[in-house]
Amino acid sequence: MQARRTPTTTATAEVEIRVPRDGDTLERDAEAVLERVDAVDRAEVDGLTGVTPTLNDLEVGATVRLTLRLDDAADPVAATREALADGFGVRDVSAVEVREPA
Repeated sequence: MQARRTPTTTATAEVEIRVPRDGDTLERDAEAVLERVDAVDRAEVDGLTGVTPTLNDLEVGATVRLTLRLDDAADPVAATREALADGFGVRDVSAVEVREPA
């Protein structure tokens, strides 16, 4: 029996996330935080919308493009928002737009 591979979904979103202070670049650090989310295969920062220093890290606002695996979600926008919101370091998710699975 051959394993069935979950189709990918492409989405864009605006996120606020916490990234470490001692990282590489803000864009790459934001991508790394998002790529640690179970459903995310790939994350690309299209642009930064804000940076706020906090005691131990930086809060970064970004517009991102994502490739995700959502397991046949009935509402891919809600599933994308929920998957991202469950990620460690993700503070807020908004303006989610999804393209149909590839």
